[in-house]
Amino acid sequence: MVREHGDAVDAVELAAQIGLHITTVRFHLDALCDDGALERTRMNRPGKGRPRTGYRAVAERVDYQTLADVLALELGQNVETRARRAQQAGQKWAARIAAPEQTGTGETDAASATDVDDVLDRAAVHTTVVFTGMGFAPEIAAAAKPKKTSGRRRPASERERTILLHACPVRDLARSRPEVVCGMHRGLLQGLLDKAVAQEGRKKSRHPAMSAHLEPFVEPELCVARLVAGE
Repeated sequence: MVREHGDAVDAVELAAQIGLHITTVRFHLDALCDDGALERTRMNRPGKGRPRTGYRAVAERVDYQTLADVLALELGQNVETRARRAQQAGQKWAARIAAPEQTGTGETDAASATDVDDVLDRAAVHTTVVFTGMGFAPEIAAAAKPKKTSGRRRPASERERTILLHACPVRDLARSRPEVVCGMHRGLLQGLLDKAVAQEGRKKSRHPAMSAHLEPFVEPELCVARLVAGE
């Protein structure tokens, strides 16, 4: 009923229209304000007197959770299928992102400042620039010594760059639909790496195989991306 009024309406008028006590109407109006569906405003009385509290509807909000659920169902009936298709979509997304020399975001300066001299480092810098624009607050971590992963020690010829993602802008959706949201971001990471390798391939006859890995929510507000290159 508040939305039908278009402009602000007060509890007295609404109570008269629906035949309920004003205290009951005000209780429900306040609950809708707390939920974000309504907002309070001041309505000036004709002549003298204190302004009345008016209520008006908030513009329709996009329900991203419902949107994510619908997309998830369209991607497949099981988690594995959805994750695979989301990754494929992420890789296609990467293909539409400008190459490093075309971004115009100061990436060239960042690259020279960190003395990037191979494809893995350049890919890490470009990935950081892309994810900064997306709101992830990424940070390239200091290189760590080789360590055992999945019961094996990483080969000496295998190198890794770790990117800390401090602020997922869609964390709530990622927690509820990780196969879709994290799967798409994993595909985006791999797609950016594939582009880096393809560009390097134009300059060299041989380049390392590269793979992207994403570890969601290793801490409540932290995800970790790993870019791995093997000679």
